[in-house]
Amino acid sequence: EAYLEPTFAALRSIPSLAWVPLLLLWLGIDETSKIVLIAIGAFFPVYVNVVAAIRNIDRKLVEVGRIYGFSRLQLVRRILLPAALPGLFTGLRSGMSLAWMFLVAAELIAATKGLGYLLSDGRETSRPDIVLAAIIVLALLGKLSDGLLAMLERRWLNWRDTFTGQGASD
Repeated sequence: EAYLEPTFAALRSIPSLAWVPLLLLWLGIDETSKIVLIAIGAFFPVYVNVVAAIRNIDRKLVEVGRIYGFSRLQLVRRILLPAALPGLFTGLRSGMSLAWMFLVAAELIAATKGLGYLLSDGRETSRPDIVLAAIIVLALLGKLSDGLLAMLERRWLNWRDTFTGQGASD
């Protein structure tokens, strides 16, 4: 963390779209540059949430694991990973929504197909119906991908005893 955090903090402060000219020069105007742009845009929310989740693990849990004689691997598998999973899923859901945004941005730059291209084409041809259709498809895809992650989160974290917002009494 001492080595990576300063570098990641500096990279995180660069607007993701600022990478576009460099990616186009290095990787060309094809799918690779678009995928790398999406990965850059989606990486940092996941990273920040995972680091925060690990930092917020109760020290007492780790101490209990050590009392039980857990090896480092057992400590990671049985205490650290389960305790960090909620933060990981929060980061994944944030990263996924940003990935959709960067998909559109990447396709707006230089694409001949895709939702970003439809948005651009609809604007250039003064066709709000195409623009609205692309926006609706993006909303549906975003909701579907978030719903899938939420379902995985519920399944993998069903052991938690957390407040669900239902049945609360005053």
